[in-house]
Amino acid sequence: MAEKLSFSSKAGAPFTTHAMSDLGATARDYAASCPGATFVGGLAVQGERVDQANSAINAWLQHIDLAAS
Repeated sequence: MAEKLSFSSKAGAPFTTHAMSDLGATARDYAASCPGATFVGGLAVQGERVDQANSAINAWLQHIDLAAS
């Protein structure tokens, strides 16, 4: 389906939970799947630490200018 969509002028911010792989190849895979899109730094939270990730998530959202005001 993505092959038929235009990602020009679109932006993405990868976010994931993980067991051991961090973001892995996520940014590369997204870029390949969504030609023309721009991806800002992503965030990976270890699954076992999700309940302790609020400050990291808030800092990341501020960094990518998506924090609630």
